[in-house]
Amino acid sequence: MRVAVTGASGFFGHALESALAPRGPLRGLFRSRSESSERWQATGHEVVFGDLSDTAALEALVSDVDTVYHCAARTGKDDPRASREVNVYGTARLARVSHAASVRRFMYVSSISVYSATPHDGVITEEQEPQQVGRLNAYSESKYQGEVVLRELAREGEGPSFTIIRPTNVYGARSRPWFLDWVRRIERIPIVLGGNIPIDVVHIDDVVAALVQAAEANEATNEVLHIGHETILLGDFVQYIGRAVGQEVRKLPNGIDYVARAILEAAYPIVKGGRRSPSLIKSVHYPHDKARRLIAYCPRIRVADWQREHYEEQLAAVHSLMS
Repeated sequence: MRVAVTGASGFFGHALESALAPRGPLRGLFRSRSESSERWQATGHEVVFGDLSDTAALEALVSDVDTVYHCAARTGKDDPRASREVNVYGTARLARVSHAASVRRFMYVSSISVYSATPHDGVITEEQEPQQVGRLNAYSESKYQGEVVLRELAREGEGPSFTIIRPTNVYGARSRPWFLDWVRRIERIPIVLGGNIPIDVVHIDDVVAALVQAAEANEATNEVLHIGHETILLGDFVQYIGRAVGQEVRKLPNGIDYVARAILEAAYPIVKGGRRSPSLIKSVHYPHDKARRLIAYCPRIRVADWQREHYEEQLAAVHSLMS
């Protein structure tokens, strides 16, 4: 199968390349020439230069392609207009040219954060549509609107068959929000605030395995799948990261931690103008039973094992960050 990847230089793109390269050359979209694009070409993959606003580049990317893995996204949270341009209009543009090129499956990497403003009773499944999306931050709202665009285009016969993947908190040595950013924080202040809130985390290799399985499964056609793994306290997760870089990280006592989280939760809408990120007070579970049923999803990498078995990879990522 011919495969195209957007966001080829990013966290997801790198992991997909590692997983799919043994099957044959890939085609990746890069905004400009870089060390990453040079590495792709040296490995025998095709490189297309451009971005999601460049229709000609997108047509070249998807020509004679079976599957598109759409990983590119604007992750900034505070500029709705810029986020819509990339995550909504760019997704629509790519979907239309993919349909015109007879792409068999369009794999869209969304985010579990599309539920950040949705009322819940502690559990959210794929059957529940995100609510109050107008209260979300720019990234989460635009990722959900990208989902809506894909569904509408497919329903109107103007877009390809798709699968929407909503990963929970994706970590790995190249992850910026769930590894490298935490390294920076704990080097400044080795105390984790909000450490007693449970979070669902999943390793990038398990997410990529789910993407590949879903792309090849007819049962996943035009479906939405939650992809997570294990629930762990935020403080415990950050302490694992601290061990990887030789930094002792402390958690606040339970009572102080809760009060601090409550204050931040109340202040956030005032500071950010009502825009929501995941709650610091109410924990929520996102079962992946549907993915298990439709694509035999079975995550394998636990945080404790990753911290211990991939120690050198983590150190190399930190050294690269600091250089």
